Amino acid sequence: MPRLRVYRVFISHCWEYADEYHRLAKWLRTEPRFKWKDLSVPEESAMREDKTFEARLRKRLGKADILIIIVGMEISHRYWMQWEIKWARIRSIPILGVMPNGAVRIPKAVEQAGCPIVGWRRDSIIGAIRDLAL
Repeated sequence: MPRLRVYRVFISHCWEYADEYHRLAKWLRTEPRFKWKDLSVPEESAMREDKTFEARLRKRLGKADILIIIVGMEISHRYWMQWEIKWARIRSIPILGVMPNGAVRIPKAVEQAGCPIVGWRRDSIIGAIRDLAL
């Protein structure tokens, strides 16, 4: 039986492609014997990009046990998603790539992170979180 604890998870995503984020969050919320705290930036109160944005993002991500990246080519065009990956690596926060169904290419930023990548299956994702989280 897996160790029972609350996993602090930051899911890197962009709100223009939020369907996968919502599906993943629902999977984690509804999984029996899995407790988690979502440290991702909430859609309804998205952080404004002002001069304190990076500090607030750093604080949120700094509390995470794991960074999950929903792998998609939009990462190549999203500064903050790339920043989250770099900062997690600097802070030694484990990174997990999740490959949505139909995705075939891995963005350079994810490839360079050298993180494990799992398929779009609830069991694979939750198992990897349990294995990798600090």
